[in-house]
Amino acid sequence: MAITALVAFVVSIAACVFILLPKKNLIFAEAGAGLYEGLYAVRDDMPEVYRRLAYDLDRFWESNDGKIRRLTRAYTVAATALVVEILSLAALLGDNIF
Repeated sequence: MAITALVAFVVSIAACVFILLPKKNLIFAEAGAGLYEGLYAVRDDMPEVYRRLAYDLDRFWESNDGKIRRLTRAYTVAATALVVEILSLAALLGDNIF
């Protein structure tokens, strides 16, 4: 049980560190000046402006999706390892108390 708790602890810490490390190339906003310059040519055609904005948002979402999925998996691993660690330590303490 102690080995299980130790392994779960190490896995949990490793997954948490992975989650907290800075991530490159995540896009959560568009630069206003770049957006303005890119849409200036079609400023009188609002449906075209909306279409281009929609494609930009889709591109950002696709770019972030794989990175966010990896972070979600790491979070699931960390949470599962934490539960395993707690249960293992509770089992160890339960044996010692009784």
